Amino acid sequence: MKVLGAVVDVSNVCWSDALPPTGRHFPLLERVFLVREAWRRRYGGRAPLTLVADNSLRRQLSFEDQGRLRQLEEDTELHFAKTADPVLLALAEERGLHVISRDQFTDLRRDFPWIASTPARFLGWSTDGGTVRLEPSGIRPVSVQVVSRALEGKELKFHQRLDHRNPVHKGILGHHWRCEDETCLKAQIWPDRLHDWPRLNARGVAVCTGCSGAVRRLGPRTRPRSFVVADLRTGAEYLRFPVGEGDALEVGRGELRYGINLASAEVDAPADVNLVSRRHLMISVERTSGNPRVTVVDLESANGTTLERGKSPRPLVAGEPVTLQEKDRLVLADAVTIRLSGQQHFSDEQQQLPRLGTAGGGRTRMFLPEDLNPAGN
Repeated sequence: MKVLGAVVDVSNVCWSDALPPTGRHFPLLERVFLVREAWRRRYGGRAPLTLVADNSLRRQLSFEDQGRLRQLEEDTELHFAKTADPVLLALAEERGLHVISRDQFTDLRRDFPWIASTPARFLGWSTDGGTVRLEPSGIRPVSVQVVSRALEGKELKFHQRLDHRNPVHKGILGHHWRCEDETCLKAQIWPDRLHDWPRLNARGVAVCTGCSGAVRRLGPRTRPRSFVVADLRTGAEYLRFPVGEGDALEVGRGELRYGINLASAEVDAPADVNLVSRRHLMISVERTSGNPRVTVVDLESANGTTLERGKSPRPLVAGEPVTLQEKDRLVLADAVTIRLSGQQHFSDEQQQLPRLGTAGGGRTRMFLPEDLNPAGN
C-alpha cells in the first residue's frame, strides 16, 4: 500500500514517557525527532510528516525547546490549534494520511467514524534498547455509550473543571447545590438550589458558576437514564428524552396522556414512524443500590418490538417486562430504534422532557399495572 504520509500528534508525542527518556513524564521536543527518525526508517524520507500541536505546548516546553520548536516551524509543516485532535484528524481524513499518536480519540468517534473502520492508519510507538519503533496503536472499537461518556467527561472538564472519574468530583456531580450569595443572579433565579453544578476554582474549591461565590451542598441528585431515538433506515438520531428514577413513560405515536410522541411535528421523524402504535412501549427506571434498572414492556403494539442484544435479536412478548441492558437496542415496528445513552450526570435542565407540542404531554408517573392495558393501540 502506498503511504502518502502521516500527521503527528505533537503534544501526545512530547508528553509520552514511553519514549526516551522513558518513565519521565514531562514534555520534551526531542521525542518528536525520535518519532520522525522511526518514520523515515520505516517509510523513507519521501513520505512527508505534518505536525499538529496544542497551543498550550508552547508554554509547557523548556526555554531551550521553545527555540527548537520555532526552528521546527520553519523547516516543517507545523500547525497549532487550541485543540489539536480535531485538526489533525481532519487533515488525515482530507489527505489520506496515517496518524501517529497513542490517543484512542474516543470523544471524537462520532465526528470521525473512519477512525474505527481504518485502525491500520493509526500508529503508536515502543522503545527497545533505546531504539524507537512505530507500531499499530491499537485502535479499538467502542460502543456509542462509551463515546457519550467521553464527550460528557470532556464537557464537564471544560465547563466545571470536574473529572467524572475522580471520587471527590463524583460527589459534587451527585448532589444538588445552592449559591449562598443573595446578590448572585443565579441565586435569585434559583433560590432553593442551582439547576447546574458548581465548578472548581483554581484552589480546587466548589464555587457558583454565576458569581464564583460559596455554595452549600444539599441532598443527592436522582439518576435518570437518557434514551436516544433514531431512524432505523438511516441511523440518524432525531430525539432524546430522559426518564427519571421511579418514573415510567409511554412511547408511541400521536396524542399520549403520559408519554413521548415519536411522530411529533416538533421533530424530524421518519415517514414510516406511522407504523408505530399510539401506545407502543412502556419504559420505566427503577431505583436500585447500584445503577438504576431500566425495564421495557411492549404494550401489545400492532407491529411489534424487537430486542437486539448481541447477535440474537428477538421479538418482545407483549406485556412481559424485560430488563434493558447497556448495549441493547429496541426496534419499534421496523421503523425507529431506541437505545440507552451513555450519559451519567444530569443537570436539572437535562432532566426535563423535550417539548413535543400537545401530543406527548411531557409528564411522567410511577409505573402502574393499568399501564399494561393494550386498549387504544
